[in-house]
Parts: sequence; structure tokens; C-alpha cells
Amino acid sequence: MIGPDGEQYPVTPAVNRFLGSLDHAALSTLVLELASYNPEAMRSLQLRATPDDGPVLRQMVTDIDAALAGVDFDYHHPFYDDETDDGLQSVEDVIDELERHLENGAHEVVRHAVEHLLTRLAVLGHDPDHADTLEGVAERASALFGQAVEGHPDPEGLARWVFAFRVKYGGWPALTLNAVATALDEQAWATYRADVAALDGGGPGADPYRSEGDCMLLELADHDGDVDSAVALLSRTDHPYYGEIVKRLHTVGRQSEILDWLDRAVAQGSVDFTWRAGHSIIAAEDATSAYLDGGRTESALAVPRQLFSRDLSVGAYQLLCEVAQKCGRLSEQKDWAIQQATKQAPNRGGAHLIELHLTDGDTEGAWQAADTFGAGHAWTRLVDASEDMFPLRAARLCLTQAQSQLTTPDSKAYPAIVSWLKKARSLYDKAGHLPEADTEIARLRKIYHRRPALMAEMNRARFPA
Repeated sequence: MIGPDGEQYPVTPAVNRFLGSLDHAALSTLVLELASYNPEAMRSLQLRATPDDGPVLRQMVTDIDAALAGVDFDYHHPFYDDETDDGLQSVEDVIDELERHLENGAHEVVRHAVEHLLTRLAVLGHDPDHADTLEGVAERASALFGQAVEGHPDPEGLARWVFAFRVKYGGWPALTLNAVATALDEQAWATYRADVAALDGGGPGADPYRSEGDCMLLELADHDGDVDSAVALLSRTDHPYYGEIVKRLHTVGRQSEILDWLDRAVAQGSVDFTWRAGHSIIAAEDATSAYLDGGRTESALAVPRQLFSRDLSVGAYQLLCEVAQKCGRLSEQKDWAIQQATKQAPNRGGAHLIELHLTDGDTEGAWQAADTFGAGHAWTRLVDASEDMFPLRAARLCLTQAQSQLTTPDSKAYPAIVSWLKKARSLYDKAGHLPEADTEIARLRKIYHRRPALMAEMNRARFPA
């Protein structure tokens, strides 16, 4: 058996024999005795006996209120230490108990209890900071409500309650239509639709991600498979939700429309890397794939070229190379990207150019960029990539960076600086120039001998005196 604490308790043959030997009266006495040891066990027993037990519901409501009252909304204040209890575990424990009662079939009482929990969360979540703290338990409570309303005795009443709850609290906690859809009958659906329609949403400024009424309209459109209505709702803002629009069009295979929306998204700067993608942003990887599938290679190449021109990032370069490879234009596009990075290097430094060369495995090209424009923040990657081919160059660059950091006294930085010096010394040794390293380190000891913290770090590294 699995206990409430999640620990597994083996039921031994001796226990089975003992239980089998008990008559009805003895077994009843035992059950009552065991239930008395734990309030939850007693509540479970009462609910099995009388599923609409009022006292149990009142106790659950009391426990919910007490748990929420104990939440520390200042928990993330910078003066709090890591061991401070934020009080959320008590709320989690209450939800755990409600889940266990629900598994035992006590739907009516659990439903009322979860309704109370959701309402209390909604009131507390009116403060955005509180909502952030309670987000996890709110998600659990919403999911639990969906389970609790299965087989609801009054589906139409449920539909009205859900609608009113969402309108009153503006969509937080997020109690979605999908959570309760299976509990609604035909009349309940008609009631829900009529209530949503009466909100007069979906107008010229419709926004499903800022208006709960428009969100409910979008949910109904998705439920009905009405892609046109969904796209209309998602496109009525100044910045349409391109990502959501394309996702729905892709589901129904409307390729030509996808390309039209992609063109609009590109023109509005709403295509970006996957990690930046959201409701309104289309992932660049998805955009290039759609363009390639539609036979529009120039448009596919334009997406990563635009991203690359903006920030010269390795990610955009790799995407450009991937698309160019599929188009049979890899060499041409690589040359273009390197030329762009080289043109901008006099103003931006050589770091981006170095990273591009290293991405292609061109260490010699990376050093040429470093010598011409400086290594910038790419110096550590250049050193790591040069340990075998150019150890002396890497050693001198490492030493130079360490020396530049020493110009400003900072005892907190000394361990890192000394670790760079250790690496430099190792690379000098590998290149057969260890005396040069020791001479430079001795010179640094002489210059900064009045910095005891630095001298201590050098001694710990066992540098020559």
C-alpha cells in the first residue's frame, strides 16, 4: 500500500491473516481507531459514509483558508535566506488531500472545496506579485476542478458558474474551457455560448490574450474547429498573433495562407529564434521550413539573413548555413555572412567574427580577426580552440587578458585572474616557452607586491617566486 506520505508500506501475510480473523464488530472498531489517528483518514471515512457531508466541507474550507493565510508573499525579498519557508507547501498539502478524496469518489464535496480554493486564489491573485507566487498551486487547483466536475449533477449551472468566474476574475486562475468541456451537456453548451456571445467580444480591437471575453470566443472557435473565426480574433490587434495563426493554419494544411501570414510577420519583424517565439512571434526555424516547403528559397534565406544582420549571432549564422545547404548555396551565403561581420568589426570589435570562424573550425581565420579587430568577449573561446594548434598565441592572449584585469584592484577577481595565469603558464609550457611565462609572472609579482590577496592566490597556485 502507498500511504499519504508517498511511502510504500508492505502488507504482509500476517496482516492479511489478522484482518481475515476479525468479525464485523472488531473490524469496525479497528477502522474507527485507525481513522482517529489522522484527520484526513476520518474525513475520508465520513465522505464514504455520507458524500455530501457538510461538516467535512466546512473543515476543508477552514483548512484551505488557513493554508492560504500562511503563504509568505514576501518570501523572495532579498533579505530572506534560502531556508525561509514560503508557506506554499501547506497549500500543496491541502490540494494533495483533495486529490486523494477525489480519487475515492467524493466529487460533490471536493468540487465545492475546490470552488472555494479557486475563488480565494483569484482574490489573492488580484495582486500581480501574489499571482506569481501562487501560479503553481493555481494551475493544480484548476486542473483538479476539471476532474471534480466530471458527472456534474447540473451541467448548465456549472457552465454559468465557470463563465461568471472567468468574467469576474479576468482569467486568473486560468480555468479553461477544456478543463470542464466533458462535463457539459447540450443545454450547458448552449447556455455557455449565449453568455459568451452576450459579452459582445470579438470587435475591431479583439485580443484573446488580454481580454477574457475574447479568450473565451477563441476557445469556442478552436473547440468547433472554426479556423477562420480563430484567425479573425487573433489578427485584430495592431500586432497580430502570428505564431498562433500559423499554428492553426498548419493544422488544417492551408499552406498558401501560411505563406501570406509569414510575409506579413517578416515585414513586421515578428519572426525570431525559437527561444524568443511566443503567441505573436513565429519561430525562424518554422518560417524557413514553411518557405522551403512552398518553394520560396529566397524568402527562406531572407529570414536568417535578416536575423544575422541584426546581431551577427552564431545561431543566425548556423540557421543561414542550414537553409543555404538545402538550397545549394552554402558557400555563397557563408561568404556573405563573413563579409557582413568583417564590415561591422571596426565598430563592434572582432568577437562576432571570431565566433563565426570558430563555428566553421577556422582557427587561423579567427586569429586574423583577433589580431586585426581585437578578441573582445570571444577571447576565452579562442584560447580554448587554440590549445593544440596555436598554444603560444593562446598563452600570450591569456596572459594579456589577465594583465588587463589587474589594472584595477579587486580581491574578488583574483582567483579567476590567477586561474588564467595558470592556464597561460600551462600553454607556454606546451609551446616550449615556460621561461617566458615565469619571467612574466615574476614581473607581475614585482609590480603588484603590495596586494596581499593577489600574492596569496599566486602562492596557492605555486607560481615561482
